[in-house]
Amino acid sequence: MTPIIHSLIVSSIATAIAFILMLPLAYLGAFKRYAGKWLVESLLLLPLVLPPTVVGLYLLQAFGHYGLLGQALNFFNLTIIFNLSGAVIASSIIILPLVYQGLKSAMAAVPKNLIDVAATLSASPFEVLFRVILPNCWPAVLASILLSFSRALGEFGASLMVAGYIPGKTDTIANAIYFAVQNGEDTRALQLSLVNVLFGLLVLSMIYALTNRRKIS
Repeated sequence: MTPIIHSLIVSSIATAIAFILMLPLAYLGAFKRYAGKWLVESLLLLPLVLPPTVVGLYLLQAFGHYGLLGQALNFFNLTIIFNLSGAVIASSIIILPLVYQGLKSAMAAVPKNLIDVAATLSASPFEVLFRVILPNCWPAVLASILLSFSRALGEFGASLMVAGYIPGKTDTIANAIYFAVQNGEDTRALQLSLVNVLFGLLVLSMIYALTNRRKIS
């Protein structure tokens, strides 16, 4: 059960972090023009086209003992290497493109006349976002969150590079399956993979229900 619990914890926290970080950026991406927008979006989408191990390597260099961020954390006697915090950060980076694109698309689908009316009533950008945009696109936003959570649940490469595989400490479903196969524990690997499949089917059925609800409404 430990890998399952760890995976759920890592995926939940990583999805929450990615959502909080990407919400304002997706709002800007959907409705605002600003200098360097193409560069910002390219950087946000970069993890989508890079191998997860490459992302993990850069995180390892940045947060390692001799990395700039690693030295800053060491000053406070903290580290993310070889613990679940590293898996959370790695998974957050990997799912950033999914969260950003999902939120941006959902917001862009909101009728512009609603936003214009809110602007004429002197609503602030914060009020427009939380009182107009999100209430009118929440099914698509929730679907994006669920899809990102599912992707984080299956993250392997970047997480393994940063958090490693320490049974009882940093083991998640994905890396537990890999090492179970390496050790000839095929039954355990199949059991864990079945759990991942069931979670995936549950998430996809929820996304399907949200998508159908949006079409009906």
